[in-house]
Amino acid sequence: MRPQPTIRTFTGRDCTRHPLHGEDHLESLVPMQGFTPHRIMVPINGADTDEEAVRLACRLALRPHAQVYAITVVEVRRGLALRSVQDNETATAGALLDRVEAIGKEYEVDIETELLQAREAGPAIVDEVAERQADLVVVGMPFRERFGEFFMGKTVPFILRHAPCRTLIFREPPA
Repeated sequence: MRPQPTIRTFTGRDCTRHPLHGEDHLESLVPMQGFTPHRIMVPINGADTDEEAVRLACRLALRPHAQVYAITVVEVRRGLALRSVQDNETATAGALLDRVEAIGKEYEVDIETELLQAREAGPAIVDEVAERQADLVVVGMPFRERFGEFFMGKTVPFILRHAPCRTLIFREPPA
């Protein structure tokens, strides 16, 4: 049974971090050439593409011994206090983070996980990327259409526009 996750409320740059797990690195693999990520951030939200995005991040992390961070953001409606957490949302987010850790163990990659609370996911993710000095963000994205056109939503474009590092979008194919 997973211990009660610690929760960090996103309020801007003056946040306090409460990581759920420590760091370990593999020492036996040869570094890859070209761009070599050292800190990879994977935001997850329960989409079908999350698992493959985490797997991709783990594969990218193997050779350079990169640290992988996975975060999930619980969006809090404007009418509620930022620190108010619904137990069902926390349980769902905790299950997502448990699955991410299990995937990391399959690849022998220690993934540091964290649950954030924010009004909007995009700014919280970008702030976390900057704070952890990630040099790569791997974002899983389902294929969605709106009014007959491909639709990215609002979080992915925000990350693409504002992330201070390289961003890799892992989109599922059209159905």
